[in-house]
Amino acid sequence: MLIMEDDKTPKVFISYSWSSDELVLDLAKRLVAHGVDVVLDKWDLKEGNDKYEFMERCVNDSEITKVLIICDKIYAQKANDRTGGVGDETVIISSEIYGNARQEKFIPIIAERDEEGKEYVPIYIKTRIYIDLSDPAKYEEEYEKLLRNIYEKPQFIKPKLGKRPEWLDEEKSDFFPIKDLIRQIRGSNTVNKRKNCISRFWEDYVEVLKPYYVYNVNPEEAYNNFLNTKPIRDIYLDFMESIVEVEDNYAEVLAETFEYLYNKLSCVRTFNLQASSAYETDFDVYKTLLWEVFICTIAYFRHTKDYMAINTLLTYTYFLETSSFGGAIKPNNYTAFRHFNKIIENQYKPTSEMKNKYTLIGDVICNQREKFPIYTSEAIAEADLFLYQVCNAYDLVEDNQNWMGIYWFPGCYVYVKNKGLEWEKMKSRRYCKKMQILFGVDNIEQLKEKIAKCEYDSNMKYSGSWEAAPAILSVIKLEDIGSLN
Repeated sequence: MLIMEDDKTPKVFISYSWSSDELVLDLAKRLVAHGVDVVLDKWDLKEGNDKYEFMERCVNDSEITKVLIICDKIYAQKANDRTGGVGDETVIISSEIYGNARQEKFIPIIAERDEEGKEYVPIYIKTRIYIDLSDPAKYEEEYEKLLRNIYEKPQFIKPKLGKRPEWLDEEKSDFFPIKDLIRQIRGSNTVNKRKNCISRFWEDYVEVLKPYYVYNVNPEEAYNNFLNTKPIRDIYLDFMESIVEVEDNYAEVLAETFEYLYNKLSCVRTFNLQASSAYETDFDVYKTLLWEVFICTIAYFRHTKDYMAINTLLTYTYFLETSSFGGAIKPNNYTAFRHFNKIIENQYKPTSEMKNKYTLIGDVICNQREKFPIYTSEAIAEADLFLYQVCNAYDLVEDNQNWMGIYWFPGCYVYVKNKGLEWEKMKSRRYCKKMQILFGVDNIEQLKEKIAKCEYDSNMKYSGSWEAAPAILSVIKLEDIGSLN
């Protein structure tokens, strides 16, 4: 079907019998009012004109995009008997229709039905899909269909052809069993079955990550290794969304997931039971991945505006391994998931074409690993900055082994465009109620006490950068919080 240009005026010819004069004239006037150029014998056939030539020209005219055939009892009889002007038009139209079975130019319009409710339609167009203007109750609906047909603007548009589903080939990949567990979690009908599937997912997730362990990994290998983890990251994101769908206490389940994965993936015995030595860089790929998925988790809940879930994840006490050989679990907070990948940033980046970037890992997760529509470059970068901005507001468990104390450097802050984020909205008392949930307080005064701790730190920036990461108080003054309705 040829698509009409938007600025082109459609032109139609109406074929009818005298018995439908009133309906035809009303229809023609309304079509003209809606921008359709209507050719009608009452308007266009003058004294002295050849009726047959007029009909033939209208039917065959390439500028006339549609021929509307008004079907009532008289028209159907004359068309079938080939009598009168209708019979002449039938000869012309039928030859066009029979000559092209896909002809969409000719549209039957039902104007009348018999006593049994059957439509009057000439035999030669009986199989054509029609517009029914015979029922006053449906007239407007059918008229809209006609107008859309004339303008070639259908109500229902076939979507663009998509890509072949990747999961069709999952049976051939190592990821099929773990993706199938996500389907089972979504479809589980008992709590025990769901818990069992979640535990199995944790175990299987570690298993699919084991091949990425390389003892004493070199810088280029470490970088390529991390690039290859995107499909596994996406599996976690699907798992997370499934947990949100089926679990009432989904935020706690996700916190437990991070705790389990961190402890397993930062212990060399997970990968080699007989190991007697290990390098910190051997675990960089896993700790960097966990940092990324934690940011993505926060990005998801910021997208859904689930501030209670964010509060749970940020105030949760995580019991995490402090030794590469296991057996040294200590209480910690969410900042333990912030990881600086030394081997990629300090060893690989300076020798690569990306040496001038502030952060190579940040560039990868923001610009090369988007997963639409939620996990966009901007959403990931904003979530990372958010985790820094709120950090000081919480009374978090301290990690005694970290000489820097509670600390989250927002490595992706250089990719944030809207550095004001949501903080300026705290001028609104209504919006403050949402922020009270986020910070775990009951009123605006308590909220201000929390925000007062979120001060600007000029050292929170990359070497060579003019601009440090903005704090909450870089955006809004304490006295402005809750100052508006």
